[in-house]
Parts: sequence; C-alpha cells; structure tokens
Amino acid sequence: MLKGRDIICFSNDWQQDPLSKHHIMSRLAKQNKVLWINSIGLRNPTATRMDVIKGFTKIKNFFTNRLEKITGNLSVLNLLVLPFHGNSLTNKINKRLLVSQVRFYKNKLGFNKPILWSFLPNAESAFGQLDEELSLYYITDDFTKFTGHPARAIAVMEERLIGQADLVIASARNIVDIKGKGKNIHLIGHGVDHQHFSRALEMTSKDWPEDVKNIKKPIIGFYGEINDWLDLEMLRRAAELKPEWSFVLVGRVAVEVGDISYLAGLKNVHLTGQKKFDQLPAYCAAFDVGLIPMKLNDLTVCVNPLKLKEYLAAGLPVVSARLPEVLAYRDVVKFADTAEELIKAVDEFLIQDREQIKHTLSQLVASENWDDKVDEISGLIEKALNERTDD
Repeated sequence: MLKGRDIICFSNDWQQDPLSKHHIMSRLAKQNKVLWINSIGLRNPTATRMDVIKGFTKIKNFFTNRLEKITGNLSVLNLLVLPFHGNSLTNKINKRLLVSQVRFYKNKLGFNKPILWSFLPNAESAFGQLDEELSLYYITDDFTKFTGHPARAIAVMEERLIGQADLVIASARNIVDIKGKGKNIHLIGHGVDHQHFSRALEMTSKDWPEDVKNIKKPIIGFYGEINDWLDLEMLRRAAELKPEWSFVLVGRVAVEVGDISYLAGLKNVHLTGQKKFDQLPAYCAAFDVGLIPMKLNDLTVCVNPLKLKEYLAAGLPVVSARLPEVLAYRDVVKFADTAEELIKAVDEFLIQDREQIKHTLSQLVASENWDDKVDEISGLIEKALNERTDD
C-alpha cells in the first residue's frame, strides 16, 4: 500500500453515508496524510427547503468548522465558493477561490508535492495549480446524467480533467467505454468491508435494530439514498400486490425524489430514515432479501452498486435491476425490472433455506475486500510516480 505520501482529495461530503471514496481514503490515511475536501457542489442550487438548509450548512461549516481533524492523518476541509456553475465569470472567480484556499491549507498542513486526487469533475481548475507530484481522476459515475446537473458544463470539465490527469481510474466497465476515448483508463471495481458485513451471519433476532424487530416477516429490504434513480413505482406496485410482505427502506429521502407518499403511505412499507454504517449489518440480518431496485437508464448503466457485495457479504440473497456491473453475479443474483418479476424472484429466494446458503453467498465476495482494492490502486500510483521519475 502507498506510504508516506501527502494526498489532497476532492470528494463528496465526509459526513454522508460511506461511499467508495470513504473506504479508499480511510485506508490510505493509515500510512499517508490526507486532506479531504468536502464537495463544492456540481449542480446549481434550487429554492427547495433541502437546498436552502444545505447552503446554510456549507456557509456555517466554512466559518465555524473550516478544517476538522478526523484522525491523526486525515483532515476535512470546507471551502467557500459561489454556488453557480456554467457561467464563465463565476467559474473564474471560483477557480481563484478554490485554489487560494486549498493552497493555504496545503501549506498550513505541511503538504509537499502532494498527490492531487479527485472523485469529482469540478476540481479540474485545481489541477496543475498545487505543485502536485501526480494527479489522479477516479470516476465512479457519469456525472452528466444526474438530475439537475449542468450536463454540458460538466462534460467540458471532465474532458479537460481526463486529458490532464496523470492517472485515470474508473469503477465500471461502461465508464471506461464511454469516457476512455483516446485515454488509458484503468478499471478497478468496488470492494467490500467483508469483515464488517459478515457479522450479520452470526446475528439472531435479538441483534436486529429496534425499529424492525416487530415488523412482520418476510422483510424485503433496501438501504441507501432514496433518490430518483430508484424505481419507486415498481416497489409501490410490488407492495400492493404482496400485502403480506414487509418492504423496509433504510436511508435518507433525497430532494430530487419529490413526494413519495404514494409509497410511504402503504401499510406494509416502512421508511426508517438514514442509519449509521455500523448499523447496516444488523439490518441485513433482519432482511430476508436485499433489493437493488434501480431504474435502467443512462445514469445507472455506469453504476457499480456498493450494496451488491455488502448484501452478499452479509449472506443476503439479492434481487437487482439488470445493471451491467451486477450481471457478472448472475449465478447468485436474481433480476427484476417489473413488480411481477420482483415478486417471482423474491418468492424463489423465500422457499430456500437461508441458513444453508448465507455462508456460500458471503464467501463469494470474501476476496473482494477494500484493502486489496487499495493495494491495486496504490500499485498504479507508484508505477506512475516511477515513470515520471524516469522521465
């Protein structure tokens, strides 16, 4: 694994649900210094209550908690930039604001010749400005396809970033195929914290979270952000067709999804709200089947869902949309794009003895742990650094 390096990382907010970014950087921070920069936003804000709260939170964090030490080696920085994108004047102002703030804290923390690493395309203005030894762009989504994102502006930023970065890594084959024209993009799929999720294998009903202990079985479950990329209409129809089943959705309801009372109002549908990462194995233990109920569209065909390997590590049978990255697990995963297909797939799992299959499912992803993925990433970085030295 990479050792003794300084890393500046542009990413999502540290405080949100753990994503691949969190897993990677928390491991690198054991032997490297990491400055994690919270998201500066990819879409223009709206007048919704959620966006107003988010905006005030960003401003508050900048003035009251600008630099927060998470561990001995990992610090989180909140930047202040203008919340509008796609305007040339705003972009120029934001570039100056971004670079000057990061440069100040880079020097304050004693970072020397850092690795400049971004999980987001709007950090491209910082590349080449921070005396970095190596630049890396790590792509986990097609950001041009998210609702509300300025697709054209993002495409321009991303094209420049891919061309400028010394190293480009993607988490899904479709991202490589779509973004990799004329550029060598390395494919590294997501890992799993197998030790964490396999705790579910030994859990009993007394270990289940309190808010699901008294919910009628079977429980058909999902955890993650409840956003507009989920097929909530399919879930509504499935819940109406199978009133004897309980559907449990664990996660924050995003502003983009709008009013979901048509689903949440059903008697056999239960929304628990957002839960901590530490609690997820217990929810997996309470579930009878885990769902990945995504719509199939231009956004999701580039997704490599973390929860696939997390569900499997917990010994949980999985019913998923036919996402390209999930198809590799067709021997154990069942697929559904309609409510009727979902019901059929779940029924087929429910007649199986989960106690007999859960350890087999978990072992399928035991070698896909995050430590090995970070070692693989480190190898690419070290090779790129050596090549620069040789030049």
